[in-house]
Amino acid sequence: MFVAFVSLSTSVLIGVFSYFFLQQYNRVRKRDALRRRIQLYPSKNSSPSSLSTTSSYDPLDHSLYWYPVAFSHELPFGSRRPLGFHLLNEPLCLYRTNDGEVVCVLDICPHRSAPLSLGQMTKEGNLECIYHGWQFGANGQCVRIPSVSKKSNTASLICARTVPVHEQYGFIWIWAGKRELADSSLIPHDLFADVQNANGEFLLSPEDSCYLDIPYDLMVDNLLDLAHIDFTHDGTIGKRSQASCIRSERIVPSSFFSVNSESASFKLTRHEQTPPLPSTEFSYIHFIPPSFSRLEHHGRKKGQLFVQIFFMIPNGEKKMRLLLQFYRNFARYKWIEYLPGYDYLIGKLNKITIDQDVLLLNGIHRNINEMGAKPLGKILSADAPIKAFRRYQSRALMKFETIYIKQGAWKTTTKSSEDGTQEIDIEDLAK
Repeated sequence: MFVAFVSLSTSVLIGVFSYFFLQQYNRVRKRDALRRRIQLYPSKNSSPSSLSTTSSYDPLDHSLYWYPVAFSHELPFGSRRPLGFHLLNEPLCLYRTNDGEVVCVLDICPHRSAPLSLGQMTKEGNLECIYHGWQFGANGQCVRIPSVSKKSNTASLICARTVPVHEQYGFIWIWAGKRELADSSLIPHDLFADVQNANGEFLLSPEDSCYLDIPYDLMVDNLLDLAHIDFTHDGTIGKRSQASCIRSERIVPSSFFSVNSESASFKLTRHEQTPPLPSTEFSYIHFIPPSFSRLEHHGRKKGQLFVQIFFMIPNGEKKMRLLLQFYRNFARYKWIEYLPGYDYLIGKLNKITIDQDVLLLNGIHRNINEMGAKPLGKILSADAPIKAFRRYQSRALMKFETIYIKQGAWKTTTKSSEDGTQEIDIEDLAK
């Protein structure tokens, strides 16, 4: 009897494990297949031009950027449901046509202002409004109004506003400025040049994202700050006992100067740590305007590299979306991704880590708004990347009064430097 019970229990456990293993396996395979398909069939909605070499482009203008608003796998091929979101306070809607092309339209039906993202895709590949069934083609043109005679040309007079969109590197990118200035060469391609190369040297860990009710600029500050990890994230990704002196050395020109002339790159090293770190272990941190960052950690063994790419996307006032991708060129065990619960565990760890940051950032925001605390106080060497970001923000604010800047948490104060230019007011103690 006991043997039969053990045998039955074992069979049930094997069956349950096999079921969840196949679920996870199929999920990973579909995700990988989507990435390969996107690489084989790049976006047709935008084409490179010479904008970046003309006087039309100004890196301080926050509208002249591509923002990755969603992962490609969030809008799978064959999906009948559009995806609604906000970018710079503007409601937008994403969907795929029957041939897999991504389309972005203003999430407002020109009829009665209903959100188009609540609608669905038709068999013909059109976007149908849920309110009165109006249908729109990939170019935004209204193609059908059920309540109007088929002989009428009313539909041809109506059009939903489309927005330039581009799909690459596993992201769906939206152009925030004027359509005629959209230029796909302005996507920060160099961010992915080494980690998404053809030889497959790097393994992409599960990508993740979350919506946060905090100003985007506070998260940019936070992700450019390595000194907080051992304290804020003690017990998760940091260790208080390993905290040590951090020195930053600015790299001129930036490693991503070709992506954006306003980029800033720093080499960060730890000192006075016991036991001493090997010379091979150090980090590079890069700020790429308007609100992107990349962290490269070189491990103890020569050649080991762990890359983290972060995008802080402003949705609206005190609202943002954080998208992140992690890459590594070591411990490339693809089979780990097939284990049941792998995505869940990674997502859970990311959530715990981000929640620790959000708790702190909400407190900072409250102190600034309610107590009149100084935006940036005393700056040390380890804070140099934050200082570079804030100086960029300050210059952009003085030149362009954009919605993007106004969504930030801090009211930037400036002072005149010796050469007459305006700089952010910071007490710099870095030596």
